[in-house]
Amino acid sequence: MGSVRLRARVRTRRRRHRPRPPDLDRHRPGRRRASDPVPGRVGGVTRRPIWVHPPRAPLDAVVRPPGSKSLTNRALFLAALADGTSRLEGALAAEDTRLAVEALRTLGVRVEADWPTVTVHGQGGRLGPASDTVYVGTAGTVARFLVALAAVGPHAVRFDGSARMRERPMAGLVDALVALGGRVACEATFGALPLRAGGIEMPPSGGTVVLEDPPSSQFVSALLLAGLRLEGPLRIEIRGDLPARPYVDLTCAVIEAFGGRAQAVGPAAFSAEPARLAPRTYAVEPDASAASYLLAAAAIYGGVVEVPGVGRASLQGDARFAEILEAMGARVHRTETSTRVEGTGRLRGIDCSLADMPDVALTLAVVALHAEGPTTIRDVGVLRHHESDRIAAAATELRKFGALVTEGPDSLRIEPPAALPGTTVPVDTYADHRMAMAFSLAGDVLVRDPACVEKTYPGFFEDLASLGMVEVP
Repeated sequence: MGSVRLRARVRTRRRRHRPRPPDLDRHRPGRRRASDPVPGRVGGVTRRPIWVHPPRAPLDAVVRPPGSKSLTNRALFLAALADGTSRLEGALAAEDTRLAVEALRTLGVRVEADWPTVTVHGQGGRLGPASDTVYVGTAGTVARFLVALAAVGPHAVRFDGSARMRERPMAGLVDALVALGGRVACEATFGALPLRAGGIEMPPSGGTVVLEDPPSSQFVSALLLAGLRLEGPLRIEIRGDLPARPYVDLTCAVIEAFGGRAQAVGPAAFSAEPARLAPRTYAVEPDASAASYLLAAAAIYGGVVEVPGVGRASLQGDARFAEILEAMGARVHRTETSTRVEGTGRLRGIDCSLADMPDVALTLAVVALHAEGPTTIRDVGVLRHHESDRIAAAATELRKFGALVTEGPDSLRIEPPAALPGTTVPVDTYADHRMAMAFSLAGDVLVRDPACVEKTYPGFFEDLASLGMVEVP
């Protein structure tokens, strides 16, 4: 796992708080777990705007986020390839994982979902024939991973997705699959959905493929999964930068957990070998990206938030977000299996590379609104190819709070305002779950289209309500 490069700015002063309107003073958080009953429960995320405001008292909470989306979907696909029945425990029940389950069912895999437990009846490496077009929505893991698996298999499968997913890049992955001997035919635009994958008589023999500046680590992970279905070993060489490298390490770890073999073979190369995967019971960790919002709330507003299940032993790269909060001035205590953040009332700007954990960049951008001095977030060009162009979207929303924002091709520089606005700020989410969750922490905000959090964290606003931060107009 790569290092997080931090250059903290040392000038500090007390963070300014504007007075809170007295009519908001209704939720006084005690020490409550997210599973406890919540007054004014938000329940099944509404599409009506949701009013989120700073807590009225210092936080004191233990909140366990839902299961990791990245781990859930990887485990689902590997369980489908295994020879026998696997059981996933703690799996995430959200839009992306439901899309994965439905995609597997379309490919003929029997899946029984009693969330958060999912039982998958693996088919010993077989997928298909498909009963219909596999619809992937906006789920990049579903699109890229299953296209790669289908491309080297005997059954031709048609894939399609949302309008935004049709825009997200897949050309480099298609090139690599074809170079290996797989079959992919794009219907409209090369390297984009809709497409057909697979329909070859014999699995490719393996070999070496080269990815030039892949726009997403999912390309590498997809090829590693495809490598399990080849006749011989696969080597993947990276030329240029690899964004979000820890997600590839995560893929290797889950492959190994199911009895396969995939590993890094140098700083810029990975390998996978054909394998007969073994079924197993797999416990899914809580989502470290989701945890970033909860921990950031403590850093911004004071008090303590503890997240069990995400600690030093986590497989997820985003578990290291707490190190950034610590460098900015928060107090952090980590065990092997938990992380606790305590706000100190002072945060300082920071200059850091988030090449290894771009999914927490929006969280950091909002924390930067509450820090003293500028914050620069570097090496996050991959954010331009997600559910929204997150760099452009973040810059637009940060300016609503009075921040001076400089947008680079792969960076953001944020100079916080002297004081946050004295009125409620409407926040646009761009149909992007991470925009909605990150900007819910910005201050007194009205979050438009909050239902987009269903993609990865359906209970997000309920958990914020347990912290005394949510009102439904």
